[in-house]
Amino acid sequence: MLIEIKHDVFYVAERLKEIDFKYFILYNTDKKKYEIHHSGQSDTYCLTVPYDELDARTVNFVNQTRVENRDRLLKELDEENRKRGIYES
Repeated sequence: MLIEIKHDVFYVAERLKEIDFKYFILYNTDKKKYEIHHSGQSDTYCLTVPYDELDARTVNFVNQTRVENRDRLLKELDEENRKRGIYES
C-alpha cells in the first residue's frame, strides 16, 4: 500500500514542493521505503529515498538527481568509472 506523506517533522514534503510544486512523497508499506513522485509525469514515480527517514539528505538527494543535473551527474559517473578502471571513453 502507498500512503501519501503531506507533513513530516523536518518539513521535507514542503521543502520538496519549494523545488517543484508537483513533487509528492509516498510511503510504500510493502517495501518500507519512501518514494518521491512527480504529478507532471505519466508515471509519477521518480526515485526511492535511500534513507530510512525523511530529512535534509532527502531534499539534497532529490536536488542532485533532477534532470537538469543530468549532464553533470553523467560526467561525475564517467570520471569515477575511469578512476576505478571500469572503462575508458
